[in-house]
Amino acid sequence: MAPAATVSDLTQAGAVAGTVSYMSPEQTRGDVLDPRSDLFSLGVVLYEAATGRLPFEGPSAFAVIHEIALVEPPAPSRVRPGLARELDPIVLRAMAKDRERRFARGAELAAALRSIAQGPQVAVQAPGAEVTARVPHNLPLSLTSFVGRQGEMEEVARLLGTARFVTLLGSGGCGKTRLAIQIARNILERYPDGVWLVELASLSDPSLVPQSVALALGLREESGRPVVETLAEHLASRTALLLLDNCEHVTPTCAALAHALLKASPGLRILATSRQALGVAGETLWRIPSLSVPDPVSTPQPRQVVTRYESVRLFVDRAGAVQPSFTLTDQNAWTVAQICGRLDGIPLAIELAAARVKVLPVAQILGRLEDRFRLLTSGSSAALQRQQTLRAAVDWSYELLEPKEQQLFQRISVFAGGLFLEAAEAVCSGDGIGEEEILDVLEHLVDKSLLIPEEGSEGTARYRLLETLRAYGKERLQQGGRGDIYLVRHGEFYRALAERAAPELVGAMQASWLNRLQEEHDNLRQALETAHEKEESAGALSMSASLWRFWWTRGLWHEGNRRISRALDFAGSRRDPLRVSALHGGAVLARCLGDYVTAHDRIESCIAIARETGDREGLAWSLKELGNLAYVKGDHDAAKTAYEESLTHCRAIDDRHGIAGVLHNLGSVALGQEDYARARQLYEESLMLERELGDRTGEAITLNGLGTSARFQGDDAAALSYHEQGLLLQRELGERSGIAYSLGELGLLAANAHDFRRGRAYLVESLVILREMGDRQGIADGLERCAALEFRQNLPERALVLYGASRALRETLGAEAAPSDRRRIQEDLGALWNEVGADGAAAVFAKGRTMTLERAFDLAMETVL
Repeated sequence: MAPAATVSDLTQAGAVAGTVSYMSPEQTRGDVLDPRSDLFSLGVVLYEAATGRLPFEGPSAFAVIHEIALVEPPAPSRVRPGLARELDPIVLRAMAKDRERRFARGAELAAALRSIAQGPQVAVQAPGAEVTARVPHNLPLSLTSFVGRQGEMEEVARLLGTARFVTLLGSGGCGKTRLAIQIARNILERYPDGVWLVELASLSDPSLVPQSVALALGLREESGRPVVETLAEHLASRTALLLLDNCEHVTPTCAALAHALLKASPGLRILATSRQALGVAGETLWRIPSLSVPDPVSTPQPRQVVTRYESVRLFVDRAGAVQPSFTLTDQNAWTVAQICGRLDGIPLAIELAAARVKVLPVAQILGRLEDRFRLLTSGSSAALQRQQTLRAAVDWSYELLEPKEQQLFQRISVFAGGLFLEAAEAVCSGDGIGEEEILDVLEHLVDKSLLIPEEGSEGTARYRLLETLRAYGKERLQQGGRGDIYLVRHGEFYRALAERAAPELVGAMQASWLNRLQEEHDNLRQALETAHEKEESAGALSMSASLWRFWWTRGLWHEGNRRISRALDFAGSRRDPLRVSALHGGAVLARCLGDYVTAHDRIESCIAIARETGDREGLAWSLKELGNLAYVKGDHDAAKTAYEESLTHCRAIDDRHGIAGVLHNLGSVALGQEDYARARQLYEESLMLERELGDRTGEAITLNGLGTSARFQGDDAAALSYHEQGLLLQRELGERSGIAYSLGELGLLAANAHDFRRGRAYLVESLVILREMGDRQGIADGLERCAALEFRQNLPERALVLYGASRALRETLGAEAAPSDRRRIQEDLGALWNEVGADGAAAVFAKGRTMTLERAFDLAMETVL
């Protein structure tokens, strides 16, 4: 049997390179990473340096990963009394499970740490009335509360302590002005000679910038003397802060003035807001992020979680101001969160949306966001015209672009969820923009705060348009009459990407390609929609056939099944290898969803076409899936017959991936027939071949098979080792079905060992994944595992209800548990009948049988929690 995995073992196997203790939760799940993932690892290092121990520890690498995913570490000051307690919230925030709750960037974390080192005098707090009265300023009185941005305010305030010229960069409506004013108000006491706001938004003549500054300072022009000289002389010996607001349309004049004044006055600091850099020597740029929003593809979150997001708090605050009866409830919280997410966390857009609660319920506001520029109007009449509607705010940014920048901005709006440079070059070049110019123009759009630069999973540059800006760009593109050209190019590029990825998803580079497809999933969806809209049936079928394995691996079974069904219907009656491939993928997904009738129909059609057209590879894979379908229904003889024919064809065409997969499946048949020696032999043959091929998905699944076989034979130690190894691989790949299975097995093993706390943690994570994927057979397994845990923890009635619910679900599906599991379940039920009494046990079991699947799942979650 395999030894237990250690960190060094994992390094040798190439899984996580020996850094398990420092991995972020998203890294353990195989999710796409971003800079906040590195900040989690840095938080672990800080914790270790401060306390002398790691925050997440365990007897094996998997146990550590479990701690990272589910266990909150004690505060550093509790581990090592005497540490500054001010360190606790900083380190724990860096290690937050939800990356949205971590520091947004390293500079923010560094600033927070400096605040401890420098002492309480650098803390950024709103000044009291006596400071406001003592320091001369012209900052306007805020009529509404300032929501969120605490980290941003502290970081910029500290930047102004070391940098003399800081520019806040951001797109229209992101809250630059309000943030700058609030920062200035918070640090008034630093500048005893005054804090002066200079509003430049309404200025149409750049030459009047110096006069505007003089007016704000209360200075008069002197006849025959340049205003800049007057300003320089006035500020020369003063400690003051100038706030230059909305500089983007007068940048050359602002830059020249800032340079002259900073040179003349050592005590002067300048805080500017702009949509692009001013280009002054020594200028420090600070990009304003959007307000925090929930992940748009996450499952609905409760009110108490939703209110953690700044965007939601802003919406609630502004909605309450216009409609005092408005409150955030359990019923409307997720709708409000979706509104904020769809609006990219842009403060202006959120405030305009919140104003609509006077006349529309939040569900209708959400429904009307498809036409957001029409909906989001009627801002404050006191605001500039370009701040009164969302369209006007974006118009202002767009009109400041050069012609080529406007062209590329329009064209990249066909991308959904972001783009890589190579995609922009392929899709957007031509018609006035050379391919060699794309990078420079993209850089200009970044500089002008219309495009967000990001880092892709492989360390390559990626760019993202906020959805609001994308909607505007698409509108402009369509108005120019050339939108369809770039949509078609986009579709062709992503169809080619999907086709290129398909064979790689069973090879040594599968992890990299799975991450690439995950990053590009929104673009792939867009390309599929374009294929349907343009009636390109072959393109839609090819993409669906190429992507089914990605959908399967990442647990996107419902979406994959729906898209393949649509593509098959669209393709009509064609009978060729492309249809065979799509039918095969569709059969796999339908089986996973428990729709065995559809799965059987698809696989029979698949086999018939493959035989008719001589597609031996398609036939081999189709027979394998026919065997899978028979196996889950408990017909092991039929499964074995199908697998053996599939193996014959795989060997005839030297399909080594197919051979490895069928050997695994024959091992599962042997396991189901309780021939454990044969099962282990077949699994080990499969595992050896999968490792030679670099097929890590197959390797992980086979490790699970070996683990289950070991458990059936009573060797729980070996079973634990196999499942931990498999789970590490599955997390790396993001293979959600396998993750759920391994967690369920580990939960059962923990229950057998009476480690109920750990068992519950495994089972709750498994059940959540199974529910999200719609894996009803997996849920039946999960309910039985939860029942086993409850029985072993002396909670007989709960165990009986869960066993009853699982029995009803299995009867609906027509799928049985493995024979060894059936025997264990029968032994548990016999003991429960004796303990509770026949009549009482039968009544409770019957209650479980009549329970809805949703209620049974909720009960299981309550039980394990």
